[in-house]
Amino acid sequence: MRRIAMWLAVVAIALALPGAPPVQAQDPVTGFFNMLFGGGRRQPQQQQQQYQIIEPDQTRKPTRPAEPRVVETPKNPDAQTVVVVGDIEAAGLASGLQAAFAEEPSLIVLPKVKNTTGLVRDGDPDGIAQLKKTLTDTAPDFVVAMIGINDWRAIPVPGGKAIEPDSPDWARLYGERLDQYVAALRATGRPFWWVGLPPTADADLGPTRRAAFSAFLSSLNDLARPRVQAAGGTFVDVWAAFTDEEGHYTQMGPDVDGQVKRLRLNDGILFTRAGRRKLAFFVESGILRLKRGEAPVALPEEPKVVAPVEATIVGAPPPLPPAPWSVPGPVVPLDDPAPSAEAGLAGGPDRTPPRWLPGGYPVAATPAHRRLVEGAPLDPPAGRVDALVRRAP
Repeated sequence: MRRIAMWLAVVAIALALPGAPPVQAQDPVTGFFNMLFGGGRRQPQQQQQQYQIIEPDQTRKPTRPAEPRVVETPKNPDAQTVVVVGDIEAAGLASGLQAAFAEEPSLIVLPKVKNTTGLVRDGDPDGIAQLKKTLTDTAPDFVVAMIGINDWRAIPVPGGKAIEPDSPDWARLYGERLDQYVAALRATGRPFWWVGLPPTADADLGPTRRAAFSAFLSSLNDLARPRVQAAGGTFVDVWAAFTDEEGHYTQMGPDVDGQVKRLRLNDGILFTRAGRRKLAFFVESGILRLKRGEAPVALPEEPKVVAPVEATIVGAPPPLPPAPWSVPGPVVPLDDPAPSAEAGLAGGPDRTPPRWLPGGYPVAATPAHRRLVEGAPLDPPAGRVDALVRRAP
């Protein structure tokens, strides 16, 4: 009995210990004798693992790793200033220029941007006056502007209906505000760059409106380009730099080192660090050239269409012959002149002398007379089959 009491005490203490494995349910009599005498076959006890379930914290949002901070070298006391004006995309442009000139002690980038600004919202005289004041106070050596991402909105008309962006009146009014903005940049007397708008894929818009928004931004570039160039500024077209091979918006693309990286954020508008650096790349080279005293890069000229000789003759009278023809002959009207004294009666033979152009060139021999009066066909272009047949002996 003492031995049984001792075994019962040991079992009770083992059950009271923390973390003891649970005992499977079994016959109490069989289990008791098996414990005392070891008889029978013990059933393996399957231990149950206990896991601690950790509920995720729904209040915490995943954050992107912080981008390394750009450390600028100390600037010279006489360092030149690059002032950047515009909207929230201009803020990214200014950040890219700061990274570009971080190790250039003779250049300071000074952002003077307002994220929500635009020529529709702040395009009134007060907004232009504020721009002029900013440029006067900063006294920049170079000016860089980028604006327009916030202008996809109707232009309010005092006492009338607002003008929607898809109308000719909207383009006319917006062009007038562009003229005022560009004039303020030109009034500084300093070189200025106007960075065009890249395509976007605004996450808050549907596919149809995204395409319409990008088309709208492209139209703003078309409005700004001739005005900037006429004012002596440089228009920087960055549209193709942020599109794929088919000309569509893309988040990925080559950076300034040629490595494919992510250039745009998830909102489809703003830029990553690599995108901001690439955006500034197209401006920094021009600033450095002017700073070194080199001539700015000339814009590619529009292809000149040379009119064929036939069109030149038809469009203008033939030139006067050389000396001794120093005095042109009398001016003769090209319409039918009044019958002369030698002309017969009405209906009789026309004895009017032939009409002549100055220099003795007969009107009837001009290409215009042959084409329009006589109905002769145009001469085929040189090199075409019918031209070769006509010229063959």
